[in-house]
Amino acid sequence: MQAAVIIVLLGVLAVAMAFFAVMGLAQVRRTKALARAANEMGLQFSSDDPFDVPRRYADLALISCGHSGRANNVSYGRLHGLPVRAFDFRYEIGHGTRRIARHYSVVTAEVGVELPPALIWHVEDEAVSPLLAGRPTAHVDCWACQGDAEFARQLAEACRALADYFVSAQTQGSIMLLCAPVRKGEHRRGLLISQAAGVLREIHCRASRAG
Repeated sequence: MQAAVIIVLLGVLAVAMAFFAVMGLAQVRRTKALARAANEMGLQFSSDDPFDVPRRYADLALISCGHSGRANNVSYGRLHGLPVRAFDFRYEIGHGTRRIARHYSVVTAEVGVELPPALIWHVEDEAVSPLLAGRPTAHVDCWACQGDAEFARQLAEACRALADYFVSAQTQGSIMLLCAPVRKGEHRRGLLISQAAGVLREIHCRASRAG
């Protein structure tokens, strides 16, 4: 009987070790792919978080979600003259057996002008929506919106080409954030940054004209 228990425990341990080995390998591959994409776009890259992302962007809805927020695989530099940071962001909802881990690819930019506050969240990711008041004040296409209604509409229009990525966005102060849930095995952040650059440029131009 004791021998059988030991065999079962060893089997469980072997499965657990294999699982963590596979997860570790997947993370290494993702880091390498994102570092390569950053280099191709002329951005610097750090596998760690040199900017203390959870504290720097603590006032943004996604970053303040849940608990145990952490960032890694950080690309940074300038795109179209704007300071840009892109990173993987993970946080958790709930505790114990009800704990759910969330993983997002995030792009932030400091656009240099004050932006109207707006938050648009893709309805396909609405189960974990960080809409601040719990309910949207409007809907535009596939986004639930809060904040400045007209600017939220403009933001949704600018993000329309990214709808298939389930992209959501927020503006606050001079900061704009775009994020998309990471799907298993995908390393498309380089494409997301490239597409996001167009959104950032359009929003920057609109805000500059309004100012």
